[in-house]
Amino acid sequence: MPANGFGQEFSGTAKNYNAFQVYENNELIAGRNRFKLQFNQNLSFGGLVAEVDLIDRYSSGREFEVFPREIYADWFTPSYDIRIGKQTIIWGKSNGAFVNDILTPVDLREFLTQDMSDLRVGVTAINIRRYFENSSLQVIVSPSLTTDLLPDSDSRWFPVQTLPSPIPFSFRESTHENNLSNVQLAARYSWRPSLSLDIDLMAYHWAHPMPAYSIRPRFFSLQQLPEVTLRETYKTSPMAGFALTWQRGDRWIFSAEGLFVNERLFTFLPVSINRLEDALENPLEAIPVLQEFDIRDDGYLLTKPWIQQMIGVQTSFSGITAGLQGYLEIILNYEDRILPQRLFPYISVFGQRSFLRDRLQLFTVGRYNIYGEDFWAQLQGTYEIADGFEFSLGGNLFGGPSISPFYGHLTFQQFRDNSFLFMQTAIYF
Repeated sequence: MPANGFGQEFSGTAKNYNAFQVYENNELIAGRNRFKLQFNQNLSFGGLVAEVDLIDRYSSGREFEVFPREIYADWFTPSYDIRIGKQTIIWGKSNGAFVNDILTPVDLREFLTQDMSDLRVGVTAINIRRYFENSSLQVIVSPSLTTDLLPDSDSRWFPVQTLPSPIPFSFRESTHENNLSNVQLAARYSWRPSLSLDIDLMAYHWAHPMPAYSIRPRFFSLQQLPEVTLRETYKTSPMAGFALTWQRGDRWIFSAEGLFVNERLFTFLPVSINRLEDALENPLEAIPVLQEFDIRDDGYLLTKPWIQQMIGVQTSFSGITAGLQGYLEIILNYEDRILPQRLFPYISVFGQRSFLRDRLQLFTVGRYNIYGEDFWAQLQGTYEIADGFEFSLGGNLFGGPSISPFYGHLTFQQFRDNSFLFMQTAIYF
């Protein structure tokens, strides 16, 4: 809302969110108050924008956080848009995964107990876009490597399965210095040859946001017990991508997206999965297995070319919008010792329907991993009680069969006991 006649504008959102576990003892697994404050200053050449979240988490103790989400300056000319500062940059067409939408880090510390709009944390960058008649060229320069915010290793949302091993495992965050080697670059050429077709071509020198984990064993000595340390590791690599959308009539939208990473990090193991699983059940086998893990400079990481691709369709009928997207991840030049699988397919679905003159919105989304047979499904309803006042109710269900703790991919089965119902009130001002 305008604060005075100088083109200033203040706005904000107040949200209260509570999520209760479906299984076990119906524990409150996420409870927080979030105050989102946004300031806009319009200037003759562009403007200034600042958005800050004030978060009060009360589900486990009391934790307060001041979270600067975006702080940037805009400069507009007839042919150029220039944005400098911490900002959100969204590329890609996918709903069930991040393919080309990898520039802006996301906050996964509380996983899916947050709205998608609250997941993105902003990336510090120079963003220049040059417009042509029916196309544009966008260049992004980020001075440092900024990674996703992952849960702590003791969190119920930690993405790596817990190993029931007699030998303790510890996890460490990535450590990297900010220097010229960490400068990241990305470019996108957007072309709209017709009103029904959009084509984007991307090139990157960027670090993929999903980490690999290096393995650092510590052997038994008189002073120390054996231990294995796993550390988040990222690598900047040349990449290339594309995204396209084709609208067929008023009811059908087809989309496709792909990303090629020249040097993606993968964890490999010097022993077979069967021996590792036997060692978990027989503690006497654990020490001999650990002794086969040498202390290596590479931390049991190697690089391979990697491809992620998506193809999808969306349609509208009887007031319902529904879509289906299929994904396939491929590791090129594959070796059997690599922990993840060479091919990893999965699908996502979504649907939306409005009622009561758009005051009630129903939304559902889900993902199914084909090889692991695990799934995530969300159903949410939002009702606008009055202008600027909404109430939401919904749930997230995780499931699937039990799988090896050495499975090399994220599995929703490990979050089965975290399935939850949630309610949220939101006030916009």
